[in-house]
Amino acid sequence: MEKITYVTYPRRAESDRAVKDRSVLLIDNEVAQQLLTVDDCLEVIEAAYREFGLQRASASRASYHVPRPPNGWYRWAPMASAITKLGVLAVRIKSDVIVEEKQRSEFYCVAPGKYCGLILLFSAIDGAPLAILHDGHIQHMRVGATGGLSVKHMARRDASTLGLLGSAGMATTHAWAIAKVRPIKRIKMFSPNPEHRKAFARQMSDDMGIPVVAVDDPQEIVEGADILASCTNSQSAVIKGEWLKPGVHVLSVSPQEPDDEVFRRCNRYVYSRTPSTEVFVAAPPEEQPPRMEGYIGTKWLAREGRLMAKEKITPLSDVVLGKAVGRANDDEITCFVSQGNPIQFTASAYRVYQLAKERGLGRKLPLEWFLQDIKD
Repeated sequence: MEKITYVTYPRRAESDRAVKDRSVLLIDNEVAQQLLTVDDCLEVIEAAYREFGLQRASASRASYHVPRPPNGWYRWAPMASAITKLGVLAVRIKSDVIVEEKQRSEFYCVAPGKYCGLILLFSAIDGAPLAILHDGHIQHMRVGATGGLSVKHMARRDASTLGLLGSAGMATTHAWAIAKVRPIKRIKMFSPNPEHRKAFARQMSDDMGIPVVAVDDPQEIVEGADILASCTNSQSAVIKGEWLKPGVHVLSVSPQEPDDEVFRRCNRYVYSRTPSTEVFVAAPPEEQPPRMEGYIGTKWLAREGRLMAKEKITPLSDVVLGKAVGRANDDEITCFVSQGNPIQFTASAYRVYQLAKERGLGRKLPLEWFLQDIKD
């Protein structure tokens, strides 16, 4: 077998010194949960949207789909963002198998109940990898905090009753974030599984110290609700425009959760999404995954344009910067849809990394393991 030899150059003492004793932190969900609070996340997410609105942050995302015989798909989905003020760039990647079941998408990595989501954090100052983080806690916190940010800028000041759809992680972090920015005194929630909704109501009542009531009909959560939050994985509409009363603020984690009437009736529509998304499918068009149009996003953009006038629609960053109004009066129906923006991962992952370094948490991996002497 032939041996390939590369030309190498004398080692530089200053380069060796720059690498020596430096580490890359491996931060798992347990550590992240110890470090990243709702207040912290609200703070860094709002600052990130400010930087994004000032064009001092970049964001992009992509999705790669590979057929997985005999059914389903493999998906690799990277999201990347750099924030100049922080001097870092983060890439969040998901590696999972998708199985379409009825109106829901189920996914996992290796086996059901196991997931692979990683955030790779890099220094924009010297290029060094800084940390590898599990994304589970950060993922839920960054979406919940963004929903809370919409409430801060768009809900009525006296909003005190939250109507909540969902009983999983997104519902949990949204409830906490919303309660941080408005004087929430009561939560009514619904989930299709009776046991799940009862367990959620019990746990959240104990944790938050306010009444959380599980109801048997989704329409019941609307009665008396000042804020209506949808945190489900449904692929079809779960919020109906005919339910909405003047003054309510509606938010959802995906654009398919509100029906068309919600968009027709809302006075202001604010969104959060990546400016561009690229989708790559290793299959001919006739064999592509169901709802691929939804992944690309053109379907939802067309829907917005069809149902709402341009003057109603604005990005969250403009509202945070004061360039646009989130609510003009107490009678307006306002709507926010969070489709995800990579700046959320960069801001929250960097905060976790900073706190981990300060408190000596996370596993230290030698930086030299991630560097090489062969030039690209």
